Amino acid sequence: MRPDKPFTRFLFLVLLILSVNSLFGQSFKKLSLVDLLITLEEKYEVSFNYLSEDLSDVRVLAPQNVELKLDLKFLEQQLPLEFTFITEKNISISYKRNLKCYTFLNANALSPVFGVEIYQNTKLLGESNGMGKVFVDSTLELSELKFYHPKYFNTKGAQTLSNAENCSIIYLFQEIELDEIILQDYLTKGISLNTDNSIRIVPQEFGILPGLINADVLHSLQYVPGIVNTDETIAQINVRGGTHDQNLVLWNGVRLYQTGHFFGMISAVNPLVNNTIDVYKNGSSAFFDEGVSSVINITSREHTLDYTTQFQLNFLSANASSFLELGDKSTFQLTARRSLTDVWQSPTYGRFTDKVFQNTEVEDLGLGNTNTITTEQSLQFYDASLQYQYSFANNSILHVDVLGIQNNLVFNEILETNSQQKLNDFKQENFLLNLDYSFPWNSTNSTHISFTSSFYKREATNRSVSSAQVLNQLNQVTDLGLNLKNDHQLSEQFILNTGYQYKEVGVRNDNEVISPDVIQREKRVLTTHSAIAELNYTSKNEKVMTRFGLRGKYYSEFDEIRIEPRFSFSYQINPHWRWNVLAEQKNQALTQVIDQQQDFFGLEKRRWILADENNFPVINNLQYELGLNFNKKGWLFQGSLYHKQVESISSGSQGFQNQLEFLRLSGNYEVFGAEILAQKRVNQFIFWVNFSIMDNSYDFENFDPQQFANNFEIRQSSAFGISYDSDELKLSFGGRYFSGKPTTDIDLDNPILSPQTNPSLNFLSPNEANLRDYFQLNFTGSYTFNFDSSVLETGLSILNLFNSDTLTNQFFRLDESGSAVENIRVRNLELTPNLFLTYRF
Repeated sequence: MRPDKPFTRFLFLVLLILSVNSLFGQSFKKLSLVDLLITLEEKYEVSFNYLSEDLSDVRVLAPQNVELKLDLKFLEQQLPLEFTFITEKNISISYKRNLKCYTFLNANALSPVFGVEIYQNTKLLGESNGMGKVFVDSTLELSELKFYHPKYFNTKGAQTLSNAENCSIIYLFQEIELDEIILQDYLTKGISLNTDNSIRIVPQEFGILPGLINADVLHSLQYVPGIVNTDETIAQINVRGGTHDQNLVLWNGVRLYQTGHFFGMISAVNPLVNNTIDVYKNGSSAFFDEGVSSVINITSREHTLDYTTQFQLNFLSANASSFLELGDKSTFQLTARRSLTDVWQSPTYGRFTDKVFQNTEVEDLGLGNTNTITTEQSLQFYDASLQYQYSFANNSILHVDVLGIQNNLVFNEILETNSQQKLNDFKQENFLLNLDYSFPWNSTNSTHISFTSSFYKREATNRSVSSAQVLNQLNQVTDLGLNLKNDHQLSEQFILNTGYQYKEVGVRNDNEVISPDVIQREKRVLTTHSAIAELNYTSKNEKVMTRFGLRGKYYSEFDEIRIEPRFSFSYQINPHWRWNVLAEQKNQALTQVIDQQQDFFGLEKRRWILADENNFPVINNLQYELGLNFNKKGWLFQGSLYHKQVESISSGSQGFQNQLEFLRLSGNYEVFGAEILAQKRVNQFIFWVNFSIMDNSYDFENFDPQQFANNFEIRQSSAFGISYDSDELKLSFGGRYFSGKPTTDIDLDNPILSPQTNPSLNFLSPNEANLRDYFQLNFTGSYTFNFDSSVLETGLSILNLFNSDTLTNQFFRLDESGSAVENIRVRNLELTPNLFLTYRF
């Protein structure tokens, strides 16, 4: 891929063309309505019938005199006038003085807002017209009315009395300006769709999704078009056909290397933290590094709820959080979560262990017909976070963020013939630190400085009960970063962001075998320097929003420079239609590979490694996307077409379990796809369904066949659901479907090649077969008890409600003797209930 010059020129040309927004306006003077009617009578040769006393003191804006009916409609938008054609030339005018008027204005631009829906309870009274006006019964008070618009959420109404001529003004405030939200409740309350097609999740405001007891950040993504997890864990989130390591997951600007507890069955990010999560599948900011498939940016800053302390119990863990204001200038937030699996092995724990221990050494320890090994395991997980904020007198702010995550598994191998035991253990931990200082130079210029560090370690000690052999394995990542960013508002329409980022990443991989003694140790360090420039443009009428960024990266160890353009364009055709153009190019030097399927007991077998430009080159991608959104009266339609190309991937990162498993090849994959979402809100109900299709294929130049289906090609996938959300009761029912993932069969007539000398499986062409389609239905319900100063919420979630039985993976291998074929079949999660109780005060 040679992107830099042609692609950059193309994006600059698109930016130049699309960012120029010519605005034409017309000045209007208010005229006497009676005088205007006389003019219209002469122009169109018609006669108006009205009571002079009704219209004698009324003044209006003059229409453009294009067509009679259009001119009359223009007048009806200003006043509660009704024009009735008695004959073609005789028109009656009635003036409804029993109505009062509200005008809706954008609080920033003071421009009229069209399409604001006005409700009394659940009854739709009407919506604002092109002048931002709406007329309602004069007996209704402002306090009785509710307003809804997909772009505006905060409202403030004038307190003066209004009549049909003098309108009370309702100012509508936008929560977000450059990253403007176009739909607040996307799939459920607390999930929003932004103008750049990114998705925002706010767990503080979260409703519920099927099968989730709370705002599990990463599990909620499986209901988003284009995102699937075929093995039902968040340890493998596949975005548009990519692998999990191609997702950049950040927590307050620090890379999160361990995303899940319980080997991916639940998110490692505490749902009680005041998080805001932005998910980018394309067109992300140039300030995001790596992540050739997606960016999942988690920030935890503002606390907006009434309560400050929470406690939660469920069938897996105990969870707590507390938010404290330490005076006027500083705040402190502390959260902690601990598993209860060592206290009580609940039905949820049992179902999860049955799922994650399939095809691992925890269960797969048979030694033939005469000797049998059994296991006893104990699993615990923990996480804790601390966040401190201090505001200085000069409006500068200091943030200190700390997060610690740990998983521990201990299991005994027991030889039943003589009760001999050997202890095995597995540990996985991630420690994150962020120090961030931001300060304004003036009203148009501010600077951010941050230091980030992420320390990740996975280690396992494997002791065999049948021999004296011991295997120690280690995968460790040290990620240090320094980030500078300057925001400069050039004008009301333009903001220029510039910055510099320094990153040093060290990766260590150890394999140490005792009896016989074999030691393999490898450590690599990669340093990168990045310069970033990004221009944001928002037109005065906020219909056009454009972000164009360039990131230049210098890899010190390779002495190589790479340019990464990023582009996001959004245009609002009218109040209901908006289209997007997205494009990006990225490079990724840190990836995961599998050396052996049973590394780390087969539980977390993927190792982090750094690119070396020989065996593991730097991965690069190029992606284009065209999207269209429609939003009106509770309806949402979203569609996207995209083309994604990723080059220089390693076959070891793809999880092959066929003839490519032990090969180390460099290749590419290419995806063509489409995504559609339809959603309807009816009062407190949300109905939604999405559908995605893709064609995803590998290209390995040094393998025959050169091109074949990607391991993560899911040709069709869909998710659907219905949610009900009131102040007390929340219900959600829905499901997921996706076509069976590719698999490779063997020649059943001749399954083993060279069985006497060097036995190996006789595979057919790779990924020519597919598993059966996957289908699962889930349910969640909760009820909230509101007290004077506290809230108690209890609920139930059920995964796989009808206990469907489906394979999520299948492969073949030789047994230990090399003379027989084993067909390994990994099944889906069985029906899994979970109960929770949350207390807030």
